[in-house]
Amino acid sequence: MKYWLLTTEYPPFFGGGIAAYTELTARMLYNHGHYVRVFIYDKEAHGIQETISQGVLVTRFSQLTADSRHIMGFVANLSYSYADIIAQYINKEGPPDIIESQEYLGLPYFLLQRKWTLDPVMAQLRVIVTAHNPKFLLDPIDRAATYQLPDYWIGEMERFSLRAADAVISPSAFLKEALKTALPGLEVAVIANPYELPEEPSTTIPREPRLLYVGRLQYFKGVLDLLEQVAPLWDRGFKWPLDLVGKDTSFYLKNKTFAEEIHSRYASYIKQGLISIHPQIPPNELDRIYRRAGLVVIPSRFDNLPYVLLEAMSRECVVVATGTGGQQEVIVDKQSGFVCQPGELGESIEKASRQSIEASRSMGKKARERAAQWTQPDAIYRQKMALVQSHQEDPSPTIFPLIRPRSRPPVATSKSGLLSIVVPYYNLGSYIFDTLDSLMKVPPHIRKEIIVVDDGSTEGVSIAALRKAARTYPETTIYRTANQGLAQARNFGASKASGTFLAFLDADDTIDPPYYARAIQILQYYDNLSFIGCWAQYFGADRHIWPTWNPEPPYALFHNPLNTSALVYLRDHFLSYGQNDPEMEYGMEDYESMIRMMDHGCYGASIPEPYFHYRVRHASMSRAFNPANQQYLYRLIVQKNPSIYAEYAQDLLFLLNANGPQFLIDSPSVPPPAHRGR
Repeated sequence: MKYWLLTTEYPPFFGGGIAAYTELTARMLYNHGHYVRVFIYDKEAHGIQETISQGVLVTRFSQLTADSRHIMGFVANLSYSYADIIAQYINKEGPPDIIESQEYLGLPYFLLQRKWTLDPVMAQLRVIVTAHNPKFLLDPIDRAATYQLPDYWIGEMERFSLRAADAVISPSAFLKEALKTALPGLEVAVIANPYELPEEPSTTIPREPRLLYVGRLQYFKGVLDLLEQVAPLWDRGFKWPLDLVGKDTSFYLKNKTFAEEIHSRYASYIKQGLISIHPQIPPNELDRIYRRAGLVVIPSRFDNLPYVLLEAMSRECVVVATGTGGQQEVIVDKQSGFVCQPGELGESIEKASRQSIEASRSMGKKARERAAQWTQPDAIYRQKMALVQSHQEDPSPTIFPLIRPRSRPPVATSKSGLLSIVVPYYNLGSYIFDTLDSLMKVPPHIRKEIIVVDDGSTEGVSIAALRKAARTYPETTIYRTANQGLAQARNFGASKASGTFLAFLDADDTIDPPYYARAIQILQYYDNLSFIGCWAQYFGADRHIWPTWNPEPPYALFHNPLNTSALVYLRDHFLSYGQNDPEMEYGMEDYESMIRMMDHGCYGASIPEPYFHYRVRHASMSRAFNPANQQYLYRLIVQKNPSIYAEYAQDLLFLLNANGPQFLIDSPSVPPPAHRGR
């Protein structure tokens, strides 16, 4: 079997949970005869570097695909680049049987988006996502800025990655339940992480009366909880000092690091030698520290199943761990360690420290036996292969993955027939031929009609241009109406359309030939999509690319993530739920239409390709936006769609508090202007 692994961490330059998991999984698969390739972004690599490590092919790449033309932040760009290099290798050596990726940072987001939007290179891929500790679950516990962009959007990318995977693996039942609570209906298989026990030492190293914590200095890891409960013990004469070993991180609430916060709160204990903070240390040195530790403490407020636990138990350490994580599933309380509630840490540490040397040694041996029982490589391999095989022959689903599916499906409609393209037109004679020329390049198997709605043009040149267009483009029907505005022109054109599918294209914009064929294919394939968009390539006075995203609440209610002026719809759904509101006279009529459709259960998706070409003109309607009319338009949008805004009111309040007004946002994957440069 050809098995590809996507990761952001891999030895020797990374340690920790994801790196350990990927290396051990790759080695396990290789040892069972599979062709294994690991992909990792490495900014120190020169271009693409391939090495072989213990039989595993490791592909390191340093170049991110999206350049400065893309308004896309680093994490989104990283995901986009992984999808791009996967496409390169598929074209070079054929597709793999399975791709497995971490969920963390939404790494497989664009790979899955391309798969689900029927990209010819990726549509048939099978993708497994293995959960570690997703950011969207940890940030609230970590008291991080959960709703601040781009962190909020990274969480959305993680959520989509889990929803869109062919299968999701969790190393613990604890994390499985947390994922199912956050994403109702998500199917999750529990398969333990592989682990190789270290050899038993030839001689017994005497253990010292010291406490050991290994892991990041981070809120969700419970470091401060540990110190708050051990400090009173020290005050009462408890003699065991504490070693904190791990990477320092941000203490968000005070705009400092955790190490700085610990130094501030517990300076007297540090001075007495009761607290020692150590940076990350090499594995051989960490092994020595484990084997000398009197107690290893895992005080996490939330944890999947940390490798620290397996490392400590396999070295016959006595472990005191909170039950708020997968550790409760491995430790047999009072036999192979101690499991307690977070508020009982101090009491449990004191009790464990009073054990006799013989009792601690016995518990340590049982801990190693339990770790070996939990991490049997052959059993884990069989479970993983059974999961892979059960999904390899699954029929492709016809429901597009939505992060927060709603229960009001749209009415049924036909999914075969004509494409009607409506081109609203007002005094744009200089550009209409570019627009119509691009429509003539649509593949001939797409049956189409073109409807130009002249919304009362007044310029002689523009009126004459339409007369010429009528002679030049026989597939084009031209209607002339009194000037009523863009919303009414679109609605009028839709009422004249006879197609099953309906597209709008402004008379100064163009499209790439594949766009409509891809959009129609997607609408025909999925039962729960009503419209399709794509990325926008600016031209004229600007040359940027605008990456667009699947529109889902709450973010889609806060800021428009999609190029709503050039969507392809199921016409019946647009006529029933999405006709443009003439009251939106200053703009955003297409955005309000999309929100109304979502409120009626009509959802859409974005093809991550710049098929839509948006002409940037200094005199265009969108250039007339200003804070006053934008605030007015956003108020109208909320007033016209009260139920869906009420449903997500709390999220919207948090998004506004974290990021400021919607009209200042460029893209959800980059910080808003007020936060840039921090």
